[in-house]
Amino acid sequence: MPTATEYFGISVTNIGPLTTTYTPPPACTTATTDHLLYALKNSLIYGFGSPDCKIDPYGKCLPSGAAVDSFIKEYSHPKSGQGIHAFHSPGIHCPEGWTTAGLLAHGEKTGSTFRSGVFTTTATVNSSMPLQMGSDEWWLKVLEPSETLAWCCPSGWDSLPYGYCRSSVAPALSSGYGSACYEAYPDSAFATVHTVEGERVSDTDGLISRIPSMTYTQETVALTEQWGDPSLVASMVLARQFPAVEMIYKADDVKAAKNGSKDDDDKDGKSKDDDNSASTLSKVGGFASGVALMVGLLTGAGLLMPW
Repeated sequence: MPTATEYFGISVTNIGPLTTTYTPPPACTTATTDHLLYALKNSLIYGFGSPDCKIDPYGKCLPSGAAVDSFIKEYSHPKSGQGIHAFHSPGIHCPEGWTTAGLLAHGEKTGSTFRSGVFTTTATVNSSMPLQMGSDEWWLKVLEPSETLAWCCPSGWDSLPYGYCRSSVAPALSSGYGSACYEAYPDSAFATVHTVEGERVSDTDGLISRIPSMTYTQETVALTEQWGDPSLVASMVLARQFPAVEMIYKADDVKAAKNGSKDDDDKDGKSKDDDNSASTLSKVGGFASGVALMVGLLTGAGLLMPW
């Protein structure tokens, strides 16, 4: 597991190994009434708040759902700052019904990077505003040279930058939901930085840095009231969102898992290779293009709206 536990105020914590295939209840990925938010139909990466301000627990839907729920409860909202990411190490098996969304690691040559899936996304937002630091940027500062980061998302869902998985449920206007939760923050809750730990950032507009222990207001308003453009609202869908299951592993971890699987196969004469196993970590699922304008890390249900 990484020795670094923080970069640019973003914390990471190991919530235990994931060396066997975890099987969540089937309803976790087929339900349509929890973990909801509004997003653009043709680009689910753009979110527009949730129907209400409550935070749905993940529970058994994630391998260590109780730990994730605890982190969300402790770090969401005023205390969160840049946020926290929970990962499994060693982690070599996506949950049953999930697939590898992307891989990220340091390359063999100094300064090079290995990327696949969602980590190959290069599209940018047409904006002169500073953006949040990309997950790939800070993860590369945390990962050891011998480690690989893998993201898992439910099969058939879009895997998005910043560690989210989303799936469309229904058009927003016919979904039966008409309100949305929004969180407003004062300008003083954000700072624009142009250097991070002595290194100048590549984006000339700088990066957004969120300050811990900030105050905010939260309200639920009509979706059409918040977004007055009828065509915009008409292009929205109600979607479900899960965090990607983030795993870190080394080559020795995969080798050990393969050897263990071979021993089991030799005993019963059956092969246990599947899309969730260590031998298929290089298989990459579908991903959406684009870059998030503002995505909080474990910040709760509402859409961030600066005052």
